[in-house]
Amino acid sequence: MLGQRGSIHTIVFGLVLLFGFVAALGWPQYAKHREISRAKEALSSARNMAQAQSTYAAAHNGQYAADWAAIGLPLTCPQVTQNGVNVLECEFYDFYMQDGKVYAKHKNIAKWLTVDVATGQADCSHEEKSIAGSHICARVGV
Repeated sequence: MLGQRGSIHTIVFGLVLLFGFVAALGWPQYAKHREISRAKEALSSARNMAQAQSTYAAAHNGQYAADWAAIGLPLTCPQVTQNGVNVLECEFYDFYMQDGKVYAKHKNIAKWLTVDVATGQADCSHEEKSIAGSHICARVGV
């Protein structure tokens, strides 16, 4: 009886250990994939905002909308004013417009996406030593 109980404990311990290794190795890959997906969504939103700003500017003598609600897109994030700039504060990215570009700045990683309103050209930038930022920028497809 004691021999069977010991072998059952060994099997259960082995399964727990195996699960721990799988979780430890799989979680970073899942987190990377999740951040890349969020970056692609943010880039898509920034492109839509830039297109809407371009349409607004064409109808209003080249003036961009200072208020995000004026461009005609459904806003899913609250709008706040920071340093005189209207910012959409979303869960993972902050969106704002400055100098004819729509910016999507990540809240935790030193990385930001820009879309030029006039040309529609997108770019992904990151701080010099940001490994996560460079990894995400390389896979966003800009």
